[in-house]
Amino acid sequence: MKKYFMGVGVFLISLLLISTVTAIPQTHSKPTMNLINSIEDKKNIINFEPLNDILNNIKSGGIIDLLIQLITLIIQFVMEIITIIQNVMSLVNLVQNLIEAFTTLFQLIQDLIEIIKSIFNPSSI
Repeated sequence: MKKYFMGVGVFLISLLLISTVTAIPQTHSKPTMNLINSIEDKKNIINFEPLNDILNNIKSGGIIDLLIQLITLIIQFVMEIITIIQNVMSLVNLVQNLIEAFTTLFQLIQDLIEIIKSIFNPSSI
C-alpha cells in the first residue's frame, strides 16, 4: 500500500512539475508571441512566391537587359494588382447581389404577412 501511495505521489508531483515548466505566465507570453508573429511576417514576406520567381529569373547582363527585366517585373506586378482589383470588384458585386436578395426576401415576408392578415381579417364585401 505504501508503494502505491508513493507511486501516485510521484506521478502527481511529476505532473505538477511538468505543468509549471510548460506554463508561461501571461506577462511573458505576449511579448514573446509578438516577436514570433513579427518573425513569421518577415518570413512570409521573404517567401512570397511570385516575387521569388521573378527575382530568380533575373539574368545577369547589360543595362538594357536589366531594364527589360525591370519592365517585365513592373508589368507582372501591375497584372497582379489588376487581378486583385478584379477579385475585389467581384466581391462587391456579390455583396450587392446579396443585399438585393435580402431586400427581395424582406419584401416577400411583408407580402406574406399581408396575405396572412387578409386571411384572418377578411374585408367586408
